[in-house]
Amino acid sequence: MIKNCTLVTGGSGFIGVYLLKKLAEQGEEVINYDLLPPTIELQRLLGSLKDKIIFVKGNILDWPTLLSVIAEKKVQRIVHMAALFDPQESNRIPHFTHRVNIGGTLNVLEAAKIYRLQRVVFASSIGVYPEKSYEPMDEKHPVLIPGTAHGSHYGASKAAGEILGLAYWKNNGVSFVALRFSGVFGYGMRYPMFIKNMIENSFQNKPTEFKTGGELRRDYTYVKDCVNAIICALDAEDKKLTQRVYLTTSGEIFSGSQVAQWVRDVIHGAAIKIEPALSDVEKIDQAKRGRLDISAAEKELGYKPQFRLKEAIKDYIELFKNFR
Repeated sequence: MIKNCTLVTGGSGFIGVYLLKKLAEQGEEVINYDLLPPTIELQRLLGSLKDKIIFVKGNILDWPTLLSVIAEKKVQRIVHMAALFDPQESNRIPHFTHRVNIGGTLNVLEAAKIYRLQRVVFASSIGVYPEKSYEPMDEKHPVLIPGTAHGSHYGASKAAGEILGLAYWKNNGVSFVALRFSGVFGYGMRYPMFIKNMIENSFQNKPTEFKTGGELRRDYTYVKDCVNAIICALDAEDKKLTQRVYLTTSGEIFSGSQVAQWVRDVIHGAAIKIEPALSDVEKIDQAKRGRLDISAAEKELGYKPQFRLKEAIKDYIELFKNFR
């Protein structure tokens, strides 16, 4: 049986490591193309599988190296996750953010065109939405609204990446699929979003307090569901894909206060305090968030979330207990 060879750019990141593990478990040849190996924390997740994953030190802006790796390893599919992902940091260094996020995506797409790869899956974000125009928000919701703008250069770069990918699909035969993630959380996460501190502090009997954020609503998506979405996107038949861009989230939305209550329900005695007010940054964030319609991904990709929030919190705690 011929194995698929899948290259994951940015595979050392949070979602990337979970994906590397899943692909290796399926018996695929897996290449992690990144500047550094995963952190010790994330390497624990891989266990003995880490020896089955090929690590290639590479910069996503180094196009010749990327091309040579694809040719040498006979790569068939790419999951493109390499990016500068912190929205606030992207506003501090906009030029470098776009150079990495847009330039890196362009390199992947051009490589896919040259080598006629089977599929490119692009890790996008609900950051592509500058603000909420209607709810539930779907893939046809505007990402360009005259008179307003994206709250971060990160979001703008993801919107640009989707546009590039669709152009390569339409004009150059690249089998491109973009997945819009939201509020991804789980063991090993770096961008805390309240939930990391709530879970990890409470498990260790430490109090957690937030001065703002109780009314901030977001779609919290468990990292393992994101990985399942990527696998679905990699394996989907090309002729069945009509949209090419899909919301792959939990399809549910919770406030910071509701998340705190879920954690209290799972970890009895959790000392969590979160005030309802929103900071200026959170107000900007809230303006673009709403309930998300994942029906297109369910229909065309066969994606279905496996973890409700309570089950995800329990799984997170179990991993934290085993690997911390």
